[in-house]
Amino acid sequence: MSRLDTKKRAKLPNTAFAYVDSKGRRRLPINDEAHVRNALSRFTQVAFEDDAARERARKRLLTAAKKYGIVPIGFMTGQLETRTSEATAGRLVIEFEHVGTPGEFEQRLRSALRDPTLSVLQWSESAAGYLDGAGRAAALPSEGTGRAVTLLERQGLPMTALVHDPAILKNRDLVKTVTAAVRLAVENDRLRGQVEARTHEVRTLPSGNVTFVLTDIEGSTGLLHRLGDRYVALLADVRAAIRGCMHRAGGREVDARADEFFAVFVHASAALQAALEIERGLRSRAWPDGVDVKLRIGIHSGRPTLTDTGYVGLAVHTVARICAAGHGGQILLSAAARDAVGRARPTGIRLRSLGSHRFRGLREAQEIFQVQGPDLQARFAPLRTLAAPEGSPDASAKERDDGPGSIA
Repeated sequence: MSRLDTKKRAKLPNTAFAYVDSKGRRRLPINDEAHVRNALSRFTQVAFEDDAARERARKRLLTAAKKYGIVPIGFMTGQLETRTSEATAGRLVIEFEHVGTPGEFEQRLRSALRDPTLSVLQWSESAAGYLDGAGRAAALPSEGTGRAVTLLERQGLPMTALVHDPAILKNRDLVKTVTAAVRLAVENDRLRGQVEARTHEVRTLPSGNVTFVLTDIEGSTGLLHRLGDRYVALLADVRAAIRGCMHRAGGREVDARADEFFAVFVHASAALQAALEIERGLRSRAWPDGVDVKLRIGIHSGRPTLTDTGYVGLAVHTVARICAAGHGGQILLSAAARDAVGRARPTGIRLRSLGSHRFRGLREAQEIFQVQGPDLQARFAPLRTLAAPEGSPDASAKERDDGPGSIA
């Protein structure tokens, strides 16, 4: 293949390249047969801006191959394998919710990445190092051992290390999808707790009269179907945004599973501030494919019981019901939370009473308040409670999914 120097490359039109990104950078020249063959072999090494860009480049490359009479069997086989693997990786975010042990978690990753030797190591603060699935200290492989390491961090701190075959890194899109799924799963404290006991961490959570905040993505199933594999990365971004707001307001993360996030605050006013920051932040953010990501947020104050595995009691049950009754973009408070906030509301914020409502599993009706203020949506459909009209969209659907009043 003749070398394509800078001058020759600059004279070529955009049509002589399989991929031209949004900034005008040109990749994969297809100006002659030799370069087409080279582009076919290097296609998986290019970092495309999105799936649509990759598909356009793929079609242009195949058209060029046809022009020169090239039958790209290896290329087509590789593309099929990549798409199959990515589909498997996209399902991991759902499957990980049902993983029972670190060993099973590791086995599913081995299957998704087609690496039977892959191992998952979790960072331990107390041990100041990585632990394997059995809780034993494990060192990262050094250079020259023929093993690669993919590191995942949480808020700039070590979280997880994947030790695997270096060949996996050739499929960048697959690695990105799988690591996003891994991050979501590992952030779930139920899984990490099997590697290192979290009893001490749980006991440091605030007790007595506290305020809970529970968030939930509206229409998450529809988003998953629309975005496919990319939903994993979107969910990770949403969770990171929520976690940052909760942390800045002084809250403590209790649990994060699927599309829900559960936090606790000592002060109800701080809980309200975190909810406002979350809703305003998500409304001002652009999401892939122009999708609209909306959270419903429930806030309730009470005196739960703190056990070695987390909070249990009526207060947990109540905040779950309040969150499920709302709609995307809506922040709801119980009367107890309203009273706990008192006069410490942020400037310009009003709490509008939506009346008393009955919730499944709660003996007493709950007066619910909607937060209103600048940069917040004001009008919503009626709450989805036991009083919701029969046949209304999703009426009580979330309630049926919730278990008893316990979130670990």
